[in-house]
Amino acid sequence: MIHTSYTVGITTGEFKALETVMINQKDWLSNAIKNRARIATIDVTRKYTLHKIDKGEAITAIGSTAIIEAAIAEGVVGIAT
Repeated sequence: MIHTSYTVGITTGEFKALETVMINQKDWLSNAIKNRARIATIDVTRKYTLHKIDKGEAITAIGSTAIIEAAIAEGVVGIAT
């Protein structure tokens, strides 16, 4: 499994302000992006499944990554720009 990392740059003032409202900014950011990815995975899987059912086609992709890749390749969903 390949993992992607993100780096977010904030000013010293922004960092200090965040320290006043949350204990661990890194954990909060990690939770937020993982939850959004979870929601997107469910949405893409649903769209792809309905698309295949509507066309009367078998779903041959196995696993969430394969389904997401198939949905993109078949134009069911697109990459956000």
